[in-house]
Amino acid sequence: MKSWRWCIFCRVIDNYGDAGVCLRLATELAHRGQSVELWIDQAEILEWMSPELPANLKVIRWEGVGHQTPSFQSPGPRDVIIEAFGCEIPQNFQTDIAKQSINGIQKTQWINLEYLSAEDFTIRNHGLVSPILSGAGEGAHKWFYYPGFSPLTGGLIVEERTRQKINRPAPQKSNSGPFNVGLFCYADAPMDSLIGELIKPQNARSSVIHIPSGGNQKIMNHLVEKRLAEIKTGCKQMELRNLDSLTQINFDEMLWNNDLNFVRGEDSLIRAIWVGKPWIWQIYKQSDNVHFAKLNALLEQLECPSFVKEIHWGWNQYLEHSFTLPALDDQEKWAKWSTWCIKIRSKLLEQADLVTQLISFVDEKRQKTVES
Repeated sequence: MKSWRWCIFCRVIDNYGDAGVCLRLATELAHRGQSVELWIDQAEILEWMSPELPANLKVIRWEGVGHQTPSFQSPGPRDVIIEAFGCEIPQNFQTDIAKQSINGIQKTQWINLEYLSAEDFTIRNHGLVSPILSGAGEGAHKWFYYPGFSPLTGGLIVEERTRQKINRPAPQKSNSGPFNVGLFCYADAPMDSLIGELIKPQNARSSVIHIPSGGNQKIMNHLVEKRLAEIKTGCKQMELRNLDSLTQINFDEMLWNNDLNFVRGEDSLIRAIWVGKPWIWQIYKQSDNVHFAKLNALLEQLECPSFVKEIHWGWNQYLEHSFTLPALDDQEKWAKWSTWCIKIRSKLLEQADLVTQLISFVDEKRQKTVES
């Protein structure tokens, strides 16, 4: 495999999803022999996300949009620059790329890595080129790269260690033990409804809710404990376990140990899919409810069973839908849900993963320009 110098720019918006995706991408590229720089405006969060990094992955702090950044802190040009989620790379980087762009031959492949979506436009726009007509990068061009669930898009991140775990036989679990739930959600999730579902009188199994550390952990704890105090009866059926800040590897492991995972955003959704157990996704809320189109596109793309769609609609407070769960001893319903999760995981694993496709994409562009 050819080895290039990659430069990934990331700006953390409000949660840590952007950083999580970029860290996984950078780490996987490094594991495949690429030389990688990850430029990020909140580099300190990577210290707990991944305290041990590959030797060929270097983390560099930058100040974000509007700040000049030394283009050559380390010598030599970059072969690939990734602008993650439209974060806009520094102007002097744009100028450097434009200077070495002559007659459509651009030595540095400038790629805009877009957000994950199952909507139809991702297929239409994946791999398109955009000329820069004004500003610091005038005369250069960049490519739009869309991760996705369709073979016609750029794929999903899946590491070799994840594939190995999937291929190992799953341990047999008893249905008589506690029902383990991973709760990684936004603060406006219908927590009251979740607690009510888990402590239904007909549920013989107790529940353990694992809450990963994060900006919303205290809020979620307060809501859950307040609800339990109000109910008073049946509280012994539920236990809360607050988790410290987890590395990405430990977060993934937490998901594998649960019977049901609530996830949010982009990174944890993909992690839950690879686990192959029932999951519920809370989408990031946007103005004018445009996020519901994205939610429904995913449910349609993955051929989601109707009762699982209803669960997602209730959790995301879509229209008048209320959040409900199957009874914990409804083995038929949970088996159907689990079977669907395994099916979609297998289907997605048949596609080339994001890093494999991205390396091939860069190789193709370079052969037509730099190496022609």
